Amino acid sequence: MRTLTLLSVLSIVGLVACTGSATIDADTAESSGDGGDGGDGGDGGDGGDGGDGGDGGDGGSEDFAVSEVSANVHDEIGSMVYVNWTQTGTGTVKVSYSFDEGEWLETAERETEAGEHRQVLVGIPFEDEVTWKLIADGEEVDTGSVPTDDYPSELPIPELVESDEANWLERGNYLMTSINRKACGWCSGDYWTVILDRKGRTVWARESPDHDWTLFATVAQTKDHLLLDEATYWSSWGDGEDGEIVRTYLDEEIEALPAPGLHHAFIQMPDGTLVWGSQAHGGHEALVYQHPDASSETVLWNCQDDWPGSGYCESNGLFYSEERDTFLYSFYTNDSIVEVDRNTGESLWWAGDVSDGYDFSVIGSQYYWQHGISYTETGTLLVSTEASAGWGEETTMLREYEVDHDAGALNEVWNWDSGVYASTNGDAWRFENGNMLHVVGSAGNLFELTASGDVVWHVDYGDTHLLGRGEFIEDLYTLVSPQE
Repeated sequence: MRTLTLLSVLSIVGLVACTGSATIDADTAESSGDGGDGGDGGDGGDGGDGGDGGDGGDGGSEDFAVSEVSANVHDEIGSMVYVNWTQTGTGTVKVSYSFDEGEWLETAERETEAGEHRQVLVGIPFEDEVTWKLIADGEEVDTGSVPTDDYPSELPIPELVESDEANWLERGNYLMTSINRKACGWCSGDYWTVILDRKGRTVWARESPDHDWTLFATVAQTKDHLLLDEATYWSSWGDGEDGEIVRTYLDEEIEALPAPGLHHAFIQMPDGTLVWGSQAHGGHEALVYQHPDASSETVLWNCQDDWPGSGYCESNGLFYSEERDTFLYSFYTNDSIVEVDRNTGESLWWAGDVSDGYDFSVIGSQYYWQHGISYTETGTLLVSTEASAGWGEETTMLREYEVDHDAGALNEVWNWDSGVYASTNGDAWRFENGNMLHVVGSAGNLFELTASGDVVWHVDYGDTHLLGRGEFIEDLYTLVSPQE
């Protein structure tokens, strides 16, 4: 697995002067042995036979030479840098690089053959200077520096408010979310998918085209690329017939998949099947899916036929439970959540304002305008919700419930108030170490907190910029295209 490795001390042996070309003997001195006379012939490199040097002994082999080394910023994502080179022979290559004083990152070492190559460098902030060192067969052959592009002028700037590194989610090196350029809550605008490092700096940003909405950016099940929604439902005010889900590496788009009717949430199942709530398949709202091998989508469920009494339906959240083989499906139009069987499309239970659903056993614990629904590893239900139904001080909070099917009730077991208010949207996750992520939607705030409710990371965009789904990422190099 490729990883970013922090080098507190970069120790490189056998520095080679930066002349634009460096040659590294592929054999050891011992293996060259009696072939020394042939090695002298290297002075005649232009003539070919001297360069081989192997004619003088049984131990010789082709030399590995690196030349034409350069660096440039990615054409579209101005925080990514390419280091380029040409080589003869086969050898191992990696790049060390730094943009924070005293801290070095390193790409995975890879074996490359003769020809032109490049290595993308990721995790670098905009408007920074990155120093790089090309390492070939363990020796530094070239070094340089290059500035990343200016911060995108239309992209909101985050502020790191609080940070307690010792208590972060260990694998949470980066945070991906999406954001609207405009500070206007739920409104049209220019939506960006962004990745932040733990210092609150933007290290990757992609703008969605044509004012399409991106609210549910996610890492694909294969963990090697991203899935980004580009919903036209809100930008064109139709039924979202032209909605798409884009598969993309950090440095290169793969393909765009049709997702007609997409307007809010989508998910990818373990087998690659895409599932989304649709406003283009009848029944007020339909839950549709499409397997990678299928030519079109299939309707599993709809409000009108499969959820009596639900009224007008429009969803805002979707979660798949592999253990239960069900979908949690959230609707803002009736402040309710319903669980749907993946195989039969049956509505198993629901809770909220739709009649005949589960009760809330604790007075005052009901969710309203809920978002970011999920089952935790222990089977509890976690949601981001308004603290009240429009009375009292308005804040957005996390609520966690035990789902008691025997009693037909949701029993609140924990809650946490963010202290800020999002008029819409939000996301909530509990992780294996007990920490939680709370994206407070249109309040433009991101919180990571411990199980006891202590905030260990807080980023604030400073206004009502609408934030989408949030996801921690351990290693950005798993998300780049196969390197040439």
